[in-house]
Amino acid sequence: MSPARGKSPRVSGKSKRISSRWWIAGGALLAVVIGLVAWLLLSSSTPALAEAPEAGKVMEVQATMPFQIIIPAYMPADFERGKVDIKVSETGPSGEPMAQLAYRTRQGATLNLKQWVPVNPDMETLSGSRPIQTKWGKGWLLTQVNLVALWVDVGPLRISLYTTNLDVLSREDILQMADTLGPPTNNQVFTFSVEKPVIKDVPPPPPVEAKVGADGVQELVLVITPGGYSPLRISFKQGVPARLVFRQLGQVGCGNVLIFPADPQSPTALTLKSESDQQVLEWTPQVTGQFLFRCSHDMYRGILFIRE
Repeated sequence: MSPARGKSPRVSGKSKRISSRWWIAGGALLAVVIGLVAWLLLSSSTPALAEAPEAGKVMEVQATMPFQIIIPAYMPADFERGKVDIKVSETGPSGEPMAQLAYRTRQGATLNLKQWVPVNPDMETLSGSRPIQTKWGKGWLLTQVNLVALWVDVGPLRISLYTTNLDVLSREDILQMADTLGPPTNNQVFTFSVEKPVIKDVPPPPPVEAKVGADGVQELVLVITPGGYSPLRISFKQGVPARLVFRQLGQVGCGNVLIFPADPQSPTALTLKSESDQQVLEWTPQVTGQFLFRCSHDMYRGILFIRE
């Protein structure tokens, strides 16, 4: 029989309980779905950024420096940024004021960041490095068995980032940190969730050619500085009398000794006895090719080109 007109059908207590459970289950499922969608959207978008934890500490030191200290926005999550060690000194390559920042992970891995305004930018070079592209233009990347170092110039400021903990920081990590350098203000943020850049070499510059003088001798001045040789790549012509003038600028340690391949089979050693000393080597190049010149400890290196 149909229910009486004007009266609603009765719902048992059991049915009400079942219906209530379905509503609860449905609501919980909807909350899970909404949470999952939100997580996916957040994880696929640019992460929220915040002021660098070390900003206050850096700004306190800033008052004593003649230039703006800058810090990387990008840094892997393992680094305890707020515990950065900061030192200031007069230990730049030519005695310039320098700020030295040391960032460490909880396991003790270290990233060192030094910055200074070079007195002679062209003569302070990262010996043994290769030129690569950075956000700031050309940088200098040095890769060794137990060391990665990168130099970049941000305006007049030169930044050196380096680490011996290659199991923690890759070359791409170092480049990404260099590309995100900025001042420690409210506009400078930190993150450890970015796409790493690709390292791209910059073609090396052409060698500096020795000029032939009125006496018919091709001559070139080679200067050793705390940062390496200047010029780093030099060129002489085969069969033409040549003269190399070797001198130094600043404290160069073992760089005062030059092992030069005038004769590739029996290189010549030139030794500077003081900062004001200079040594002159005269010879006639006989063999074409590319040859390495270096210091006595193989710390400083350059390339000699002999062309036809």
